[in-house]
Amino acid sequence: MSPVATFPLSRPVAISELQHGEARDLNIDANADERGALAAFLGIPEVRAVTARVRLRAEPGRRFSLDGTLKAELVQTCVVTLDPLETRVEGPIRRLYQDAAADAEDAEMDPFDDDSPDPVEGGVIDAGAALCEHIALEMEPYPRRGDAPEPETPASDGEPEDGPRPDNPFAILAQTRDLEK
Repeated sequence: MSPVATFPLSRPVAISELQHGEARDLNIDANADERGALAAFLGIPEVRAVTARVRLRAEPGRRFSLDGTLKAELVQTCVVTLDPLETRVEGPIRRLYQDAAADAEDAEMDPFDDDSPDPVEGGVIDAGAALCEHIALEMEPYPRRGDAPEPETPASDGEPEDGPRPDNPFAILAQTRDLEK
C-alpha cells in the first residue's frame, strides 16, 4: 500500500508535472465522504468543510513547494462539558519537499529536523495528505467552550492537615535526619 492511501483526503500530483518550472494550482473542496473519513481520522465528531487553494511548484535543487490557504470547519468535543463545539483551522499552509533523486548531500537530510523538507515518495506529492496533517497539527488539542465551568481545585495540596504523610520520601528523610541528632 502506498503512503498516499493512508490519508482520508488525497490529491496526488506527480512531480514529473512540475519538472519544467510549471506550477500546478489546486482548488480543494472536500466532499461528504472525505469529510466523514477525515473526522474519523482526527477522532472528532464532524468535519463540516475543508477548502484550500494551493500551488505546487518546482524549486532549485529538486525541491518542491506547496503554498496556499486552508479553511476547515470542525466540530470537536468540549473537554469539560462534552458538548459539541464548533472550531476552525484557518490560514496559510506551506510545505517543502525534496526529491530522493537529489544530490547525495541533500539526500542526507535529518528526518527529525522540523525545517527539513519532506521526502517525495513514489514520485508523488499528495496535497490532500499535507492538508490532513496541517489540520491535525493546528486544530485545538483541548477544545473548551467559553462558558464551561472552571475546574475545581483541591482545597489543599494533597497533604494531610497535620503535615506530610509518613510514607512521603521527604518525611522519611526528615525522620532519618532527626535520628542522627
